[in-house]
Order: sequence, then structure tokens, then C-alpha cells
Amino acid sequence: MSKMPEGIEEIASKYKLHSESLSFLESQQTDGVNLIDESVPLEDRRRRSAVSSSQAEEFAGTVKEFRVPSAALPDGIPIDVIKPRSCNSNPIILVYFHGGGLVFGSKEADRPICQVLARDLPCVVVNVEYRLAPEHKFPAAFEDGKNVLRWVLMNKALIGGTNDSKIGLVGCSAGGTIAASLCHEVTKGITFQVLVYPWLDLTCDQPSCTEFENGPVLTVEILRWCADKVVNNPEEEKNPRASPLFRENFTSLPPTLLLLAEFDPLRDQAYHYKRKIKDAGIDAESLMIKGSLHGFFDKPDHYKDLGLKAREKMIAFIKKRVASS
Repeated sequence: MSKMPEGIEEIASKYKLHSESLSFLESQQTDGVNLIDESVPLEDRRRRSAVSSSQAEEFAGTVKEFRVPSAALPDGIPIDVIKPRSCNSNPIILVYFHGGGLVFGSKEADRPICQVLARDLPCVVVNVEYRLAPEHKFPAAFEDGKNVLRWVLMNKALIGGTNDSKIGLVGCSAGGTIAASLCHEVTKGITFQVLVYPWLDLTCDQPSCTEFENGPVLTVEILRWCADKVVNNPEEEKNPRASPLFRENFTSLPPTLLLLAEFDPLRDQAYHYKRKIKDAGIDAESLMIKGSLHGFFDKPDHYKDLGLKAREKMIAFIKKRVASS
């Protein structure tokens, strides 16, 4: 039996961590990256955190890079369009936003999970390389996301779909922040959204933020550090665009699925968000994956069992929503 990773004794005494979560924590003790260690250049931390991400499997299909026009970026916003050979003639299109606290992450790091989703649904996945803080403060990432979404809505056939292809948004962690906000702003043409352990309130003022303040994996200190890098001033943390939980009107949202990790300071934000959606009369579902840690979804090579449970729920939800739309 493997040794219990240090620092999680209290959590392990109350809850049962899945074996995949335990083995991930063990690997982090030897290979982990301190994301907020200011003595290490930010680019080095970004590079090292990307190395610890999932490794790509062989993919039967195509990955093509496009550049979405943007007034802020002369060369455009880079996106990867991932299409499996198994796609039907009228495929669903997923617009995917990676996580990383709006400071870390890249489309390259999340290409493995995008390829798995493209293969398993099957569908076309648009994997977005939005601008990161602190080089590009709020609302740069959200503007990039809106530009890409509007471009995809107008260019379905160009990227391998048809004019009748249904479009859904998928966002992990801080990518869920972007996806959730976009669904409030672009209210036509989106059939569903899937938010995976989303960061919906930059102020982090929920019971799970207290219970899991020190992790494992994601700590409130990391969240606050990232929020400070993203916003232009502390008051902006409550801007409804940056923190969708502060939105007042939820009636224009599409059907929503929230996939949650059990051991995650962000968990209760998602439940609160789901209640607001349902109170507005919009369909909303959630599934908390027992024994899981924040970050499990986008590492399909490590979290084989937990990741499969989440993807099976996601695929069933998407097929149901597309069939009824």
C-alpha cells in the first residue's frame, strides 16, 4: 500500500480519496511546481506546470491552427480546431477554454483532453489560446473568448461543421469563468455549457474555500494570488464579468452541466451558481466526482477512472441537450 502523501491527513481522516488522487498527490510531492513562487520567473513556472500536464495520445484525426481576427492582437487569437475521423456529417462544435487561474495554462497543455472529447463525443473541438495575466489584465481573456465564440458562430462550415451544427461551451476552472461569463453575454446560438470545477467568484467566500483552504492541489492562497494578477484593482474581483456568481440575471443562459471535484475550494461556488440558474427556470445539472481533486478532468492519462465518470456524464448531457434543441 502506498504511503499517505504529507499534509492531507486531516482530509483523509474525514473523506475517502480515490487511489488516482492519492497517486497524483504522491507525484506532486516530487515533481510539483510552486505556482506562486515569485523567486522563479513566471515563464519558467508556466513551462514547468505545462510539463506536468497530461501527455497526448495518438489522435486519429486532424488538428489545424486558425487565427481569429482581433483588434487587440495583430496576428489574431490562436485556436486549434480538432476534428476526429469519426465525426458525422453534422458534428457538434465544442468551444473549449483551458484552466490555470487566468495566469497559467495553454491550448497545447490541454490538447490531450480536447482530443479525447473530440474522439469520444465525437465532435469538433475549438481549443482557445486566450491572453493571460498579468501581461494582459482583465478583461483581456474574456474579450478573446467573446471574439472566438462570435467567429465560430459565423464560421461553422470553415472549421469542419455545418450551418446546422450545435455549439456548446466547455471551460475548466478559470476556463469555466470565461465560458460562464460568455453565456451571459452571447445569448443566441449556444445550445449548452459544461463548467468543470469553475471559478465563479474571485473573492472565494464560500464554506468549501475555508474547508479546503490549504488544498490539496489548489489552495486559496493560489486563488488569491492569481486573482491579484488578473484584476486591475481589488474592487474588480466583484465585477460580474470576472465573477459570474455576481450576475443578477440568469434567464438567458443555456442548459448547464457542472462537473465538480469533491476536494476543491471552488466546489460550493458551483452549487450556488447552479441554484441561481435553476431559480431562473433554466435546466441545470451537476455531478460531483467522489474522491477527486481539482484538476482531475484535464489529465485523462492519469485520472482514467475518475475522468471517464465525468466524461460519460458530460457526453450523455450533451447528446440529450442537442437532441432536444
